[in-house]
Amino acid sequence: MNSATPSIPGSIQGISFYTPPLTAILHARDGKVQIPYGDISIPLLEEDYSSLAGEEPSYDAIGRGIYHLLRHNPDLPMADRYAALLKEGYPHLLAELATNLMMLDKKDVDLPYLDRKINYLKIFSLLEPESHRFPLEIGATYLAKGLTLAAMGNVTILLYQSEKYLRTAFAMNPEDVQIRHQLGEICYLLGRYEEAADLWESVLQQLPEEISSRLNSRIKQIRTSELPPVPPVDFLQAVGVALEAYEAEDWEEAAAIIIDVIGALQQFDEFPLAEINYLLGLCYVRLGIPRYAEQYLRAALQLRPDFTEAAEELRNLGVE
Repeated sequence: MNSATPSIPGSIQGISFYTPPLTAILHARDGKVQIPYGDISIPLLEEDYSSLAGEEPSYDAIGRGIYHLLRHNPDLPMADRYAALLKEGYPHLLAELATNLMMLDKKDVDLPYLDRKINYLKIFSLLEPESHRFPLEIGATYLAKGLTLAAMGNVTILLYQSEKYLRTAFAMNPEDVQIRHQLGEICYLLGRYEEAADLWESVLQQLPEEISSRLNSRIKQIRTSELPPVPPVDFLQAVGVALEAYEAEDWEEAAAIIIDVIGALQQFDEFPLAEINYLLGLCYVRLGIPRYAEQYLRAALQLRPDFTEAAEELRNLGVE
């Protein structure tokens, strides 16, 4: 009789694990491919697991379970084996995943989309471990997430995650322009200024003029020791504290923290971020000081013209 007992290497909601017989074979691609899988537990959707009735799961059930598991946590043990099964037996699901990843690139940047994008990129990194492209994109996405206002309370953790993947990409292809650019950004934010300058100097001429001009300004500041008083990540983490105060309706405290951050960083062109001005504008909205609210919401829009939330708050104030 077939074994069908839960074996849970990692908890995923909606998933139970099936333990197959050692002789289990997956018949895929209209029977043209036979893949042994008896040595690993198979993730199944709970409805598929509960309907086994002592039988082996179907081809479709195995694909559904693996696809669901990898999309939700590609860092689980055995994820590389599950990804290999997906590649060998379910090319149509990989094509769907690639399409979803392309669609995510066209979405507005917010946390759910960034989290999905990271997971999808990790799946493709499992499938192509020799490619530097995927750790580069994972690192860049962690950086984008860390600079998102809603995630700024965890910015330090997210930047270190970004650094881990970017250094992996750098070890694979140290001359890649985008890798050096992105890793330099991480080093700068973490206060490793000299390393940032070294990474950027060799690629300035290969970057768009707007980016190279900004980086060149940073390099000059580094070489002349005109630097933020503490690593920029500390200021970003302070904004995360301000966000917590804002969410606790302590708007005066939130505004005071942000004003200190802006005061410390106002001489540096890339700071403050549009999100910092936006949050300060929201504080003044809640405090009933529309003149200041308008000032900082407009500053947010000047830094990021497509900042729709800031534009909406201005409309709510009766100004455009």
